[in-house]
Amino acid sequence: MSKIMTTQEAITKFVNDGDFLFIGGYICRPPFAAIHEIIRQKKKDLTVVRSNTADDFDMLIGAGCVKRFICTFISLGLYGLARCFRRSIEKGIPHKIEIEEYTNLSLPLMLMAGALGMPFVPVKDMVGTDLMNIKSFMGDNKYKFIDSPFDGSPVMLVPALNPDVAIIHVQQADEEGNAQMWGIGGDCKWGANAAKKVIVSCERIVSRDVVGKDPSRTIVPGFKVVAVTEESFGAHPGYTPGFYDVDFSFGYLYQQASNTVEGFQAFLDEWIFGVNNRTEYINHYIQKFGYEQFKKLWAKFDYSYSVSYAY
Repeated sequence: MSKIMTTQEAITKFVNDGDFLFIGGYICRPPFAAIHEIIRQKKKDLTVVRSNTADDFDMLIGAGCVKRFICTFISLGLYGLARCFRRSIEKGIPHKIEIEEYTNLSLPLMLMAGALGMPFVPVKDMVGTDLMNIKSFMGDNKYKFIDSPFDGSPVMLVPALNPDVAIIHVQQADEEGNAQMWGIGGDCKWGANAAKKVIVSCERIVSRDVVGKDPSRTIVPGFKVVAVTEESFGAHPGYTPGFYDVDFSFGYLYQQASNTVEGFQAFLDEWIFGVNNRTEYINHYIQKFGYEQFKKLWAKFDYSYSVSYAY
């Protein structure tokens, strides 16, 4: 059964105010087309989670969509601190979000536990850190200690996470939602499979036969997926391996705009509220910066090494 729909339809139908969202994009493949649509539809009171968050989450926070944030850290990478995040915490603009912090190992493990149906998972890297001393909305359920049933030693446990919805961007998927990706994986696979339902944004929709030729790239099975959206350049200004590179100049543009509340609002008005969808977004980009600048982002085509599946 085909699950293909527009991003607007997918967000309207499957993302509700107050939902708990996993949003993929661990360094690469952030689903910006979907994130822009969440902002465009003014979703609110969301709890959001991912390791290694950046301008995508900063934008959601600045737009007032986020109530709670489960994270490891957030930054603008080369451009320093996340401005909207900092304004929210320090000044309550547009409102103060609640934060629960974990490490870059423990948080993916929490998602893994959720994907595997486990209630919790043991971790080591938080032990002895200040992350143990600071608790927010999770309270005493941020972590627990038990004695190991094997040798009696103390073991830290963290809870499994099961988001209501996962939104990921991948290179390709078929119309049923079997989603395939390559490049840095991070916590994308675990976050998607931990969620109750998944929205897949992809660069291209392919046939089931194409998916079947290289099944090891499939990170989400179709039965987990409720919507498939085809969004060329859907991760811009982030990158998607095999398709396009990071747009560093656009990242700098966002950093400069987000330095002030007024600049950030002008950015939203131009790049999100001023366009209706990703096609209009890309057309606006080309009109503003030129086709040559846009073309520089494209990846040069190349084949991977062939693989024999003989046995």
